[in-house]
Amino acid sequence: MKFHELLMRHGRMIGLGFALTFLSSFGQTFFISLSGPDIRAAFGLTHGAFGSIYSLATLSSGLLMIWVGSVIDRVDIRLYATTAMLGLAAAALSLSLAPNVIVLGLSLFALRLFGQGMLSHAGVMSTARLGEGVRGRALGVAALGFPAGEAFFPAVAIALITAIGWTGAWRTASVTIIVALCLGWLLGFAIRRKDPSVDEAAHRKASSEAGPRWKDILRDWRFLALVPTMIGYPAIMTAYFFHQRFIAEVKGWSLELLASSITLFALVSVVVAMTAGTFIDRFGAVRLSHFYLAGMTAASLVLATFDAPFLPLVFFGLIGLTSGCTNVVIAAVLAELFGTTHLGKIRALAGAIMVVASAATPGAIGLLFDAGISLEAICLGFVAYMLAAAAITFVLPNPRAERLQPL
Repeated sequence: MKFHELLMRHGRMIGLGFALTFLSSFGQTFFISLSGPDIRAAFGLTHGAFGSIYSLATLSSGLLMIWVGSVIDRVDIRLYATTAMLGLAAAALSLSLAPNVIVLGLSLFALRLFGQGMLSHAGVMSTARLGEGVRGRALGVAALGFPAGEAFFPAVAIALITAIGWTGAWRTASVTIIVALCLGWLLGFAIRRKDPSVDEAAHRKASSEAGPRWKDILRDWRFLALVPTMIGYPAIMTAYFFHQRFIAEVKGWSLELLASSITLFALVSVVVAMTAGTFIDRFGAVRLSHFYLAGMTAASLVLATFDAPFLPLVFFGLIGLTSGCTNVVIAAVLAELFGTTHLGKIRALAGAIMVVASAATPGAIGLLFDAGISLEAICLGFVAYMLAAAAITFVLPNPRAERLQPL
């Protein structure tokens, strides 16, 4: 199927996926961390203390996503997404009004659950159940919402924080989410009047069977072999983004250069997401899983060994190579290995593990910084881990390649 035919046939679901992944930015680390120094100053928190609160909020939301994510197999995706957006708007408002550390922690928990968790999950699942031959490209387009948000929101957030303060920026975010939700439903009704048929992917439900048990998934050696590489990107990327302004201070980067570098990161992610989708449709996702951490590995090595005026552009550009692949490759690998009937449940468990891993790094790295461990040493540790994780994926079977072999 040609690309324009893909958009004509599945355009509504791809568009829904893009919108949801784009709006999930309000619950992503790169956006929340832009207010990090202001939040630490407002509540008198150290790097380690704020990182620990954030890690606990992320960990709690990730564990809850094991159940919340599986619900998407049984309900209309649009209802699931609406609930997530309302929760995300309330969380953004709560953060701006937080009177103490307890409310701060609860607000961060809600941001991570409804934004990074539920909205991301709904955006990816809207296209992940499509058939082989189109799934990769559809996921690639839907996942463009992630880099689009990373390209658009940092500059806007910094401008808002400068103009109206960090609390005003979060109140603006809350209003933006509500407006987007209203526009989304109005657009949905308008499209439905023109075309009364409802795309089955929007409300596709799993079979009446409960699906595999959690412990059975966790015992499956294929799933376990995928876990190290699956958690590599979110855990390490969360550490970099959460401490991005501290890293900028250590390396002497200006905020303007940091924002420009993140924009480059997003642009690279866009190109790679489209390319990754095409390669998945052609060669299969399992094969790409062996190499998708290469960009992040190179970025960590560059940050550890070089120090130059253009370093942030190179660093974030290399990270973009991995970022563009992550959501596309992982979802497609799970679909290839386990099928699509209970994909929501399986991806929810995978997503929860990824979130739990990402929860550990902000606090852990913050404590390492507080203890005087150098940025360079931490980066080299990340490099060693990612090389080992990539090596493990070579034991995974490739069901698609096996089906294509001549009898």
